[in-house]
Amino acid sequence: MKKGILITILLLLLFSGAYAVYRYRQEVYLPEKRMTSALDKQEKLFDRVRPDIENIPIVTAADSNDIQPATASEAAAEASVPSPVEEVREVCSDAVGWLCVPDTGIDYPVVQGEDNSFYLDHGLDRESDPFGLPFLDCRCAGDFSGYTSVIYAHNFEGMLMFAPVGLYRDSSYMDSHRQGCLVTDKGRQEIEFFAYLTVPSDSPIYNTVFITDKDRREYAELLLRTAAYHSSVTAEELSAKNLILLSTCTFEYDEARGVLAGFFK
Repeated sequence: MKKGILITILLLLLFSGAYAVYRYRQEVYLPEKRMTSALDKQEKLFDRVRPDIENIPIVTAADSNDIQPATASEAAAEASVPSPVEEVREVCSDAVGWLCVPDTGIDYPVVQGEDNSFYLDHGLDRESDPFGLPFLDCRCAGDFSGYTSVIYAHNFEGMLMFAPVGLYRDSSYMDSHRQGCLVTDKGRQEIEFFAYLTVPSDSPIYNTVFITDKDRREYAELLLRTAAYHSSVTAEELSAKNLILLSTCTFEYDEARGVLAGFFK
């Protein structure tokens, strides 16, 4: 009798141990392995197509809004110069730029899909990827010429993707990481960050349609009023600039989003 009970206990222990190993493999080991493999794959791809940012000519906000070169010969010359993001676009035709914020870890290609969901779980090679990719809101102008250009990305442990955006909650972090740049077909556009906001996912901060100067001014006032803090820039000054917003989940409450706001210099 005692022997039978002992065997039963041993079998239960063996079964429990085997089940625990199975659960660990399915819920921890394999997901972590997939994440590590996906990260390694994408980082190698990023390294292969990353633009030589330091050697790309800087264009100002005024330059980037020029519509056409002055002459046909200038147009031909411009057409013969490779785009700084040409190699990125050879891998992904949806690529619209490369975003870099020095000393933060943000150094990624930016794409724009037909919707705001595809690149939540697809990488630069357009294959399934748990990290996704920074993407420009599909409602925004693909050349970043609109009043607002909103770029979204996930917030992952290890300061991956847009996790560093959350560090800007601390205004002292902003003070030492105020500059960034965006490389597009036009060249390198310098960014100055001026505000950090925590907003719900349906906030009017995500508005992308501005018809009148009044619309722009009212949006700038809303942004400054909503910000946790901001620099000394005024709403009038902001209404005359092209804004760029980096958005990610920040978990203060359900559907909370952290938004780092800047403008093209």
